[in-house]
Amino acid sequence: MHHPPAALIFDMDDTLVATSGLWRKAESKLLETIGHLWSPGLAIQYKGMNALDVAATIHRVLRPTMSVKECQEVMRNALFEEFEKGPIEPMPGAVECVRALAASYPLAVASGSPLPLIEMAMKRLKLQGCFKVLISSESVARGKPFPDIFLAAAKTLAAAPVDCLVFEDSLIGTQAARAAGMACFTVPSSSPTEIAAIATRTFPSLRDVTPRDVASALDI
Repeated sequence: MHHPPAALIFDMDDTLVATSGLWRKAESKLLETIGHLWSPGLAIQYKGMNALDVAATIHRVLRPTMSVKECQEVMRNALFEEFEKGPIEPMPGAVECVRALAASYPLAVASGSPLPLIEMAMKRLKLQGCFKVLISSESVARGKPFPDIFLAAAKTLAAAPVDCLVFEDSLIGTQAARAAGMACFTVPSSSPTEIAAIATRTFPSLRDVTPRDVASALDI
């Protein structure tokens, strides 16, 4: 039976906000600190994770003499510095998409960024009033690709997971949405073939997502 989603949950980085450059600079700062260079092959292993898990993945793969905790502190501090310097720009169609959908659905941001950075980015885009809740995966037991953050967002919005639609960009984020039992629209920022195999639908950008697409997402 047809019914539209009860709630919409948006990832933030590279879904709503073009922050991949800021993350890369923070990752590079950590890698430089431990004597390594940024590389796509390494980055694909943590794309979509929160800052703490990015640092933990880098530590696991590269085995530096620094502790995991020290790596996490460097990474997180560098990320705050990069967000402060900016720029923080919207992804194509993101602002228009959010404003159009906020009139019909309760919305959440469920992101791997620390909560203060989520709040900063939404204020700079003037979107903070569109969302009922902003949640960081730093506040749940396990970050993406585990479903914890999406389940927490659904609970806060009083929506059953099966009635939620997630918007993502990464493979890890799409995996987390599907693990939560949620439909997922993905605008792939990497791994397009792998994402297409598990996402409910993929789109070239948020400009291409229509209200009809959203209303019928759970019928697919």
